[in-house]
Amino acid sequence: MRLLPRLFASLLCVGVAPVVLAESSIDFEKQVAPILEANCYGCHGAEKGLGGLKLHTVDAIQAAAKKDDHLLVAGKPDESELYERLVLPKDDRKRMPKNADPLSKEDIEIIKQWVAEGAKFATADAPAAEAMEEKPTDEAPLPERPELEAASPDAIAAAEETGALVIPLYSGSHELRVSFPSSRDQVTDETVAKLVPLAGQLVELDLSGTKITDASAESLKQFKYLDTLHLEKTEVGDATASALAGMTYLNYLNLHSTKATDASLEALKAAPSLRKLYMWQTAASYDAAKALEKATPGLEVNLGWDHPGVVRERLNAELKRVEEQQATAAKAIEEAKKTLETAEADQKSATERAADIKKQLEALDKPAEAPAEQAEEKPAEGEAA
Repeated sequence: MRLLPRLFASLLCVGVAPVVLAESSIDFEKQVAPILEANCYGCHGAEKGLGGLKLHTVDAIQAAAKKDDHLLVAGKPDESELYERLVLPKDDRKRMPKNADPLSKEDIEIIKQWVAEGAKFATADAPAAEAMEEKPTDEAPLPERPELEAASPDAIAAAEETGALVIPLYSGSHELRVSFPSSRDQVTDETVAKLVPLAGQLVELDLSGTKITDASAESLKQFKYLDTLHLEKTEVGDATASALAGMTYLNYLNLHSTKATDASLEALKAAPSLRKLYMWQTAASYDAAKALEKATPGLEVNLGWDHPGVVRERLNAELKRVEEQQATAAKAIEEAKKTLETAEADQKSATERAADIKKQLEALDKPAEAPAEQAEEKPAEGEAA
């Protein structure tokens, strides 16, 4: 079961266009693989396999299914966790994705029908070996997190006494997720320090909206296996970002509405695995964000749609598109003018020729004049010839 949650979380994301199902079998390459490619490769691609799971090839998916025979039960979607977790009630903590909108109905139906038809990776026209191709990437290979030992019951109990919700990422997992869904306003730097005994198991931590400050930096730095960290809407700043820069496995960091500045972006150039960084409503500049993205292939720094630099980028892109459209229209107008001039010249020539032809026809319709010798009058009778 160790591989399941990250697979489900990867499958249930955004951006896949609705697909209308046909009566024929689901085509893995054309319908299922694009869902995986659009949503899974970031964490489970050729260069990175969080939780030991990679989904970028058919062989990788088949290997995952062999490790857990409940992942894909061919012909039985209701017995396959890959499908079952997609349709659990909203308040079920096992529903995937966690804290996010579910997959579209169309995509869920694709997964269901694909499993119902036997979870086949190829059709008669598409060999399995060609169903999913690896794509080249400029991203550096990311380290895989080792198997983690179980946390002590005392450490978990101590964390729960602070109001923390401590749950495994999935059934039987030693990897833990900690959040404070009902006591955010009571979470302080001292609270974070009390979580340190879970440093060997904590991989996802949500401290958003709490009262923590940069005083938590030293505690956070000890969570060496962190993959996902939410710090949005807190009082943390550059000191915290600097403390996190050396974390080996940190993939997602949210600093939305914090005191982070360009100094944070500079420090995070040292974060080897960082791929998603949210800097909405901070003092971070557009140029510094782009410099960080350039320094870290594969990293996306999200400044928010209303950041002046982002607005400028969007407007410049639109201006370029409009100017290209304008140039195309101008060229079309010039070509139309030339066509019109040619047509007018042709019309004039045709009109003149038509008039000439009509004259010739009129001439043919006139009675022919008699020859001159026949036109002379004959002499009167009795006159000498």
